[in-house]
Amino acid sequence: MKGEEMEDTKLYDALSEVLVTRLKVDADQITPAADLFEDLGLDSIDMMTAVMAIEEQFGIEVSDKEVEGVRTLQEAVDLLTQKVTARA
Repeated sequence: MKGEEMEDTKLYDALSEVLVTRLKVDADQITPAADLFEDLGLDSIDMMTAVMAIEEQFGIEVSDKEVEGVRTLQEAVDLLTQKVTARA
């Protein structure tokens, strides 16, 4: 597995865990294509809570502006992977 793919998997798992444990999202609803707002029922505050948890866990910073365009779980993972990869 390439380094970026491994980060992708780690971030997907970490974000999924935050969604389930902190935001009480049903684990069965979590898929890469899940719309964070329509399918998972998040609002903008939930989204920022999830991003802040990942920022702490992985030592990265994501701006509000960068998060604005994110709709699906995979888009969130892609954005976070870019941040982790850039930090390395």
